Amino acid sequence: MSQQLCFRFQDADKLPKALEDIKDEIRTACPDVIDDGTRPFRAFWTGYGKTGLEVTVEAHFRIKLLGNDFWVNRQNMLMAINRAVHKNKIEFSVIDQERLSAIYKTR
Repeated sequence: MSQQLCFRFQDADKLPKALEDIKDEIRTACPDVIDDGTRPFRAFWTGYGKTGLEVTVEAHFRIKLLGNDFWVNRQNMLMAINRAVHKNKIEFSVIDQERLSAIYKTR
């Protein structure tokens, strides 16, 4: 599973610790994660986006990609990411309504 995230520019100094905590939280919440090096398990700051710092989280699991087990595991992974974000007091980047309105007015 891969998840793209975007964080505020001002949280750049907090990202290295937050990324390690994301992986730790996923390990705890998702015991079927493959973290023995045979499949990618990573959380990296991958770029500067227009609205914030881009992060990619990639994890593989020993579960079938069908049925409830997949969706329960995906939800657990997302909740793990959220716990790490809150723990590190960083915030996701969002476009404020004023900027969004300005974008649509120019089209």
